[in-house]
Amino acid sequence: MKVLFIAYQYLFGNGGGEFAARAYINAFAEIADEMTLLYPMCNGGEATGINKSIRCIPVWDERPKIRRIIDFLIGRQNRFRNIEKLVGDDDYDVVVYSGGLLVEGTIDFFKRRGIKTITIHHNYDYEYFRDNTKFPMRIPQLFWISRIEGEAVRKSDLNITLTPSDKELLKNHYAKGNEQFEVLGAFEYVRKEHPIYTDVEEPKFLITGSLGAMQTENSLLPWMDEYYPILKEVFPAATLTLAGKNPSEKLKEKASRLGIEVIPNPESMQPVLAKAKYYICATALGGGLKLRVMDGLSAGLPVICHEVSARGYEAFAQKGLLLVYNDRDSFQKQLEILKTKSFDKKLTVDLYEQLFSFEEGKQRLVGLLKRNNLI
Repeated sequence: MKVLFIAYQYLFGNGGGEFAARAYINAFAEIADEMTLLYPMCNGGEATGINKSIRCIPVWDERPKIRRIIDFLIGRQNRFRNIEKLVGDDDYDVVVYSGGLLVEGTIDFFKRRGIKTITIHHNYDYEYFRDNTKFPMRIPQLFWISRIEGEAVRKSDLNITLTPSDKELLKNHYAKGNEQFEVLGAFEYVRKEHPIYTDVEEPKFLITGSLGAMQTENSLLPWMDEYYPILKEVFPAATLTLAGKNPSEKLKEKASRLGIEVIPNPESMQPVLAKAKYYICATALGGGLKLRVMDGLSAGLPVICHEVSARGYEAFAQKGLLLVYNDRDSFQKQLEILKTKSFDKKLTVDLYEQLFSFEEGKQRLVGLLKRNNLI
């Protein structure tokens, strides 16, 4: 099988999108006989963590700024639109889009050639961009996203989602009846072991993630007003740490007033995780699977999580290893459970490895490709 993989995500950072994209890229690389990767390039943005067997083609966005603005307003958001020039006469069996917005201006080119197309939907993009785009740019953004995302669903030979809820949202909003869907989930992009950290006695809570992301900040700021006092009421001795990329001054100032520690841009999350007893994911906006929850679960920590961020982690919730809340009352009830229940770190890490290891993710991918006659 000869695969062309087109990535929407920059592949040099540590954000959730890059993490997930690398996993899919590396899994396809081990399955394919040959693989070519097109990925967006910017200064200082060379791809990292990618299988060395892949032929990589970085693509620069060379449009002047005014052209980009005009293209954004008229729905031309895809830097890979000149696809014929990029791939030339190369013949592929399968084209994989890592993101539904990539089909704009390209998918018909492959369909005319009789090449099978797979779209990996990292989110229900309409929901994600609704919660991560500022007004007034949100208006044209959502108009075009609804059209392009719908095209991806209807024209792809296979639609892959990270969570069952994303599958249902995409089907309900765009599908006409014959579209094929599979849920793949997320998984790590390298094979690695997960240490069992020594248990921490003090009630040290931890939140991680891209702290500067709009959906994270707009969740955390009100959470500190509405939910943090409940945390301190149930756990009077509790401490809370926020660790992650690019926290804003507004977030840092508010955390400082409340006695919450902020660790901006840690070089490694492992020492931070090793000092925590409990993990919180307070993000209540955006779509898809919140990959930062994997930080807590991979460290064996019990997780308390807003229902929006619990998507894709149903197996942990069913076993009581992830506690889900949706308002202040349910948050307090889950904290009371957290306070009285004992948690087995090894059980959490073992389940995590069963569901999120690279090998497990690759085997899920092989299975769904076989079910859909793509290999």
